[in-house]
Amino acid sequence: MWCSPQGSTPACDAQNVFRLAGAELKRQQYDQAERDLDRLRPCKTLSPIDRFNLGWLYGRAHNFQKALTEFNSVNPDIPDVKTHRYAIALAQFELEDYKAVVETLTSTGDQELDSDSANLLAVSYSKQGFYPQSYAVLTGEIERHPDDRIAYLNLVTLLCDVGKPADAVQLADKAVSIFPHDAEMLVVCGAAHTLAGQVAEAQTKFQAAIDVSPLNGSPRFLLAVSEYKEGKYAVARDQIVQAIRLGVKDADLYYLLAETILRLDPSNTQDAATDLNHAIAVNSKHVQALSLRGKLELQRHDLKDAVRDLELAHSIDPAFAGATYNLARAYFVMGRTAEADSLSKQLASSGSDAVNELNDQKLESALGLQSRQ
Repeated sequence: MWCSPQGSTPACDAQNVFRLAGAELKRQQYDQAERDLDRLRPCKTLSPIDRFNLGWLYGRAHNFQKALTEFNSVNPDIPDVKTHRYAIALAQFELEDYKAVVETLTSTGDQELDSDSANLLAVSYSKQGFYPQSYAVLTGEIERHPDDRIAYLNLVTLLCDVGKPADAVQLADKAVSIFPHDAEMLVVCGAAHTLAGQVAEAQTKFQAAIDVSPLNGSPRFLLAVSEYKEGKYAVARDQIVQAIRLGVKDADLYYLLAETILRLDPSNTQDAATDLNHAIAVNSKHVQALSLRGKLELQRHDLKDAVRDLELAHSIDPAFAGATYNLARAYFVMGRTAEADSLSKQLASSGSDAVNELNDQKLESALGLQSRQ
């Protein structure tokens, strides 16, 4: 039975609501889960632990402000001091209040943090540009807990972020020796070798990651794109085709396949367009695929479809030069010269190579430059 805002009804059935919301969260129905959780908020009979769990589920539903409110509504020892402090810090992190995270996790002075809190503190320092503090936390964490894989991943990320790829490679190789069958660690190690200009070593790590996790698209893309950048277009094409036949569904792979096809035979626009269609079917907002498809449509004078794809790509990422350049071309052909001139002023050329740009994005993603807890 649900409680009324006045609390005049019997106790709320919190466990039933938690089970319902938990099932919805597994289906990624975040809005519905939040609505169900909202029905518990006015209940005055919730136990402190249920109130804390309500906050935790709000966090899983991506409403971190509500999560923080619920955490702060109960005593700081619910369910225990360390867990409560971490929950508050994690909500603050997701709200991008990194200064508050540091204050929360360092307020206990010299008290040792658990691994989750230490990694969260280190990433929060890094987000604010406090790299020495982040480095100190992570190296200390690894010294205390040599099996903390997250700390290794975060420290490799930090070293790459501050422009020390050689140190990152050394640490990543050590981490791989500790976690030899960890696909994510192998990908991160390969990414570090790539940034250090060690292509062959990077390819070896990407292949090892593929062997561990055959359906993971990230190492397959990074391996294929490294072959592509070396001019081995047929090798890259064959690797991607093999991945697709195994059942890997990755928009970046389909896009890269289209690029390899055009490199091998610029006149084979039909097969390239087919793969671009697959890429966009997997990810309707894939900027590079939309831009390239629009460029091919422009070449065959299909102006309506070209403008549709290029306008969408430009709206998703106005900084992507390829879409801007080709959209200006399409506008010019259509006689929309004022719009063409306006776009042309936004860039000095047709932009950097789209494959290289996507590769850089994938490397950043692999290295977890956003966050990793």
